[in-house]
Amino acid sequence: MEKQYFKDVWLPLSDSFYRMAYSMLGSEADARDAVQDLYIRLWNIRSHLGNVESPMAYGARVIRNICIDRLRARSVHGRDEDAELLAESAVPGAEGMEADRPVVGREMLRQLDRAMAALPENQRKVMEMKFFKDLSYAEIVKFTGLSAVNVRVLVNRARKSVMAAMKEYINGI
Repeated sequence: MEKQYFKDVWLPLSDSFYRMAYSMLGSEADARDAVQDLYIRLWNIRSHLGNVESPMAYGARVIRNICIDRLRARSVHGRDEDAELLAESAVPGAEGMEADRPVVGREMLRQLDRAMAALPENQRKVMEMKFFKDLSYAEIVKFTGLSAVNVRVLVNRARKSVMAAMKEYINGI
């Protein structure tokens, strides 16, 4: 039962975990290593995975923490000057503000909602399909009737706009 659960639920999520890691780390090799670390951690706690109600949410939290650790390690070794800022932005309430974590998290979600609402309609739709509904580019092309190149351009522009808005918000904090 345990092995079946692990195989059927967690492994299909590896593409989502990889995308999350890649978006934070910006490197294919680092993202693959982070996903591998995730599965090693999951394997080490496999006896407790039956209690996990949402594998995607649990895995997302673990992969985020792994990426933050990697970003902090980069900044300690001087490889990435913005790593600490990105790590702090990925974890609302970092730097000793544990009591404020839920408030800061809600504010970041509100900012994300505002950033998404500010996007042009076509960018917002494809961004929601790609990142929130976890659809492939082929599925988005099928649903929207747009060309594959157009969908990729819209997703990229939307992602950059949202990231810029979130970075501006974080710098303003």
